[in-house]
Amino acid sequence: MEATETEKLIAERLSGARRRTGWTLAEVAPAVGVSVTHLSRLERGDRQPSIGVLIQLARMYGTSVGQLVGEEPESACRIFRRGAATPIEGPDGRYRYAAVSGTSGPNMLEAICLELSGRSPTGRAAEHPGEEWLFVHSGDVRLEVASATYDLAPGDAAHFDARQPHLLHNAGPNAATVFVITVPSPAGQGSWHR
Repeated sequence: MEATETEKLIAERLSGARRRTGWTLAEVAPAVGVSVTHLSRLERGDRQPSIGVLIQLARMYGTSVGQLVGEEPESACRIFRRGAATPIEGPDGRYRYAAVSGTSGPNMLEAICLELSGRSPTGRAAEHPGEEWLFVHSGDVRLEVASATYDLAPGDAAHFDARQPHLLHNAGPNAATVFVITVPSPAGQGSWHR
């Protein structure tokens, strides 16, 4: 299957961001928990990155997920109008996501609007440095963090250490929308603060 224009753009931005840092595929891949082959495929547009991998790559490259997926350059204040962000299909087609934050840099938060199709997980469990906060806007969602499972309904929120394996599932038959905010740990800080 040939890559779409959006997939090609993401691939070009991933490759360009890595090259600007001066890092090799072999240096970046283990830092974000993927193989060199997989990262190379992402940069060629042969595969789509998961949202967890995109977050980690953005942090490594000192940019935002929004910039990696093709948003315009930064301004003093970014406004995200309803329906203006074009959702991007996840690598397995079970979810779509759109970046809804515009601050770049390795120590800034990332905000993502995640749309889960009926009765589906986001893929494999993610783990990354920092904290994650999510808010269920619509639908019924099951959150797995470490060995615990939580059923969340619209209006529920969760906050956890993102270094723990975590995975979202749409527990209902209809689409679910979840807002996810992730923030890296401050440099040199190894513990998570509640």
